Amino acid sequence: MDDVEQQAEARRVAALHGYHLLDHLPEHRLDDSAGDDLEARVDEPVDEQMDAVTRLAAAVAGVPVATVNLIAEHTQHSISVAGAARATITRQESLCATHFTAGRSVHVPDLRTHPRYAEHPWVDGRAGAIRSYTSIPLLSPDGHALGTLCTLDSAPRRLSAEQLARLEDLAAVVVALLERHRHAVVNARLAAEAEAQRAQAQALVAREQHRAQQLTALARAAQALSTAEDPRTAICTSARELAGADAAYLVQPDAAAGAPAGGAGQLVATAAVGFDEHTRLRLDLNLDQASGALPLSTFHSARQVFVADVGAHPEAAAELSELSGTVSGVWQPVLLPDGSAVGVLGVIWRRRVAQLDATLSSMLHTLAAQAAHVIERAELLARLREASERDALTGVGNRRQWEQVAGAEVERARRTGAPLTFALIDLDHFKAYNDAYGHPAGDDLLREFAAAASAQLRGGDTLSRWGGEEFALALPGSTVQQAREVAERIRAAVPHAQSATIGLAQWHPGDSAAAVLARADGALYRGKQSGRDTTVSA
Repeated sequence: MDDVEQQAEARRVAALHGYHLLDHLPEHRLDDSAGDDLEARVDEPVDEQMDAVTRLAAAVAGVPVATVNLIAEHTQHSISVAGAARATITRQESLCATHFTAGRSVHVPDLRTHPRYAEHPWVDGRAGAIRSYTSIPLLSPDGHALGTLCTLDSAPRRLSAEQLARLEDLAAVVVALLERHRHAVVNARLAAEAEAQRAQAQALVAREQHRAQQLTALARAAQALSTAEDPRTAICTSARELAGADAAYLVQPDAAAGAPAGGAGQLVATAAVGFDEHTRLRLDLNLDQASGALPLSTFHSARQVFVADVGAHPEAAAELSELSGTVSGVWQPVLLPDGSAVGVLGVIWRRRVAQLDATLSSMLHTLAAQAAHVIERAELLARLREASERDALTGVGNRRQWEQVAGAEVERARRTGAPLTFALIDLDHFKAYNDAYGHPAGDDLLREFAAAASAQLRGGDTLSRWGGEEFALALPGSTVQQAREVAERIRAAVPHAQSATIGLAQWHPGDSAAAVLARADGALYRGKQSGRDTTVSA
């Protein structure tokens, strides 16, 4: 290094030591007695808030390892690690030390393909086999490079712009925590000098403690989202806790109303905390943004909106504000990696909040990014569950669904005393139809019959494919006489001039679902024996 670079490095190292995080680390741990041991451990104090940020960084990046590194004159110290053990290595061995003083974020999806890093010991297998690498510089308020927030994966991985932005948000939080530590040291030394300085230090600590509480709450939120049975409610609960708010809700396009992102339909509350149980939040997605509602404009703009005085805001919907009791609020879009909105997280206060804390704003961004992933995963699992209970050919329930529904309906009939009738339906001469017209035509007949039969049912009735050309039908609230009327409508609806035979059996106290269906099967058998195209009651 030339003289200018040496002076700049000296100022940087002095700034780093000004945080007093490395004072207890003896440099002789890396003398000749340490040899080539890259696993030399440093007994550093554990900072729970810093560890929470590190774990969240790994979660945001979707990688197994994240570290917070401070880079001294000759060494790199990992002061917080998620997914690995903390270690001290020489600066020459560090990936981050090659570029961190430039003050720019570095993201390399695959180090092996990068000419600058391909032959580095941590890449080529001599010390490790890192593939995906992201390094966010930790810059002090006066611009000195203190170290890095780094995420690592042994597999190639390209992070989205949103993920990189959230990692930069978390790097800012790390610097804030470092600042808290530095201020705490300075304030401790100044406390003895004057009461006024001591009061100032206490105020600073109080502010930093509030920030630390928010960080801890954010870490708890990440954990809750990954394990909750109802992730949407967990999202609302976490948002309310982070903000110290009175209520929170999540609104999403109502798929049942035909509302994909940006289309017609409604935004519907899929989860809410802090509201009366009878409160329902619905917004017409076709409303003009200028005269609509704040959640709606947030959904369309995909930008966070904070309003201190909701009642005076031109985009506030008076009815919705009155319903929810909103005085101040923040609306955070829940965005997929491609930037499309899948919902809006609303956080409201029933008291005036003059401004939104910058840290809270960043945390809501981070929480929403995590929420988008969790919602996407939950919806996928729901689709998979639904698919596992549907007959692939006809679209009605399969035998697995029937077993669940039949048992639940019998239990409800036992509990309420309401009538319940099961039906077993058989398409007459189906094999002959298949032989005459071919299996594709037979499949069409099954599909069209399932649709025609379903059109004859009430909302609470359940039609399932029992097997082959047989269908099972549950008719809660129906006596066998009432069920016969439904059966006759179904027989009249059989397509392609075909016919069906139906056996009916009404549940009696003490009967199991299997016993009722067995009696319906017996009735069906008698109907087939007597010439088919009929309805027979057990």
